[in-house]
Amino acid sequence: MEKRFSTLELEINERVATITLNRPDRLNAIDSVLIGEIGEVLQALEEDTSVRAIVLAGAGRAFSAGFDLKESAEKNYTTTAQWKAVLRKDFDFIMSFWRCRKPVIAAVHGHCLAGALEVAVACDITIADSTAIFAEPEVKFGSAVVSLILPWIIGPKFAKGLLLTGDDITAQRAYDYGLVNEVVDAGEHLARATKIARAIASAAPGSVQLTKSYVNRSMDIAGFTSALEAALDGAIILESTQGPERIEFNRIRKADGLKAAIEWRNNQK
Repeated sequence: MEKRFSTLELEINERVATITLNRPDRLNAIDSVLIGEIGEVLQALEEDTSVRAIVLAGAGRAFSAGFDLKESAEKNYTTTAQWKAVLRKDFDFIMSFWRCRKPVIAAVHGHCLAGALEVAVACDITIADSTAIFAEPEVKFGSAVVSLILPWIIGPKFAKGLLLTGDDITAQRAYDYGLVNEVVDAGEHLARATKIARAIASAAPGSVQLTKSYVNRSMDIAGFTSALEAALDGAIILESTQGPERIEFNRIRKADGLKAAIEWRNNQK
């Protein structure tokens, strides 16, 4: 695929495609442009018979800080219809990794927060280096989790511990929870993810894709997709009503900037 992108880089080598989120100045925050470019790339890679596995990584200091709060604040969504449209788009972005016919391996370092954590969990395999930090801080400022995959992967107890506190956890704790498959030394996440991707690429592609699809199908039989859709409906209601915490977060952001608002959020006791 010969095309330059503004928010990501794509490299294909030895039947493995590596997608690198490339907004390092924004900690690879996920904006509408990135969502569009990822959609285009994943569709092309699914159709490319020379590609058998995909690695997803982040440039700079982090995998990703999650959805771009600055962009959403500038859009100033207020109505239920507006929130429904944007959250559906965010939800489908996250789930595109789950639904991709070809296996996707997330290579995580640094911060992996909120929507980015959901992306990492939606990938088939997740490798984290020792610098990785995971969190779903939405409850701290009255927001909602877009795609509630976490309970299905790590169980309701561990999921509630993360989701109800908004606290962050280390790579080792994420491994203990079953959120990641392996923890490697700092800086080794991409090499390890690529090695796994090449092992997958050496297997029979039809068998690999069928196996992935039926593992996912077993989750659907248990109610996976229906539960996520129900949680999305709840997220739309929460975002469109905006409680006092979200109002205060937005007030501080407008008055003093996003950094001050995030500091306020993180200091809530």
